[in-house]
Amino acid sequence: MSYDDLLIHTCYLMTRASSQNYLGEWTYTWTTSTTATECRMSPVSAREQQESYGLYDNVRYTCFLKSGTSITNRTRISYNSDVYEVKEQRYDSTGHHITAILGVVE
Repeated sequence: MSYDDLLIHTCYLMTRASSQNYLGEWTYTWTTSTTATECRMSPVSAREQQESYGLYDNVRYTCFLKSGTSITNRTRISYNSDVYEVKEQRYDSTGHHITAILGVVE
């Protein structure tokens, strides 16, 4: 079984665009990609939630993505009609995949 065979879910990446209104205030909009991204979503265990207590609010999922996927902290991910925000991203030391910790958008 290859790594690609383990990516059994799909999600959509959302990117933030900023602009200023006529008063000079910053406004933000989110754009959802039109192409689905292969991923694997795994609920965060109770132990992982305890370990992240105080670091991140409302952590719900761990998302595994292919290496080369363009995400940053605060990138949003739409999965099953719910929106989550990347709280942390971890790159595999061999450059094989990305692990993202996702929290609920408030």
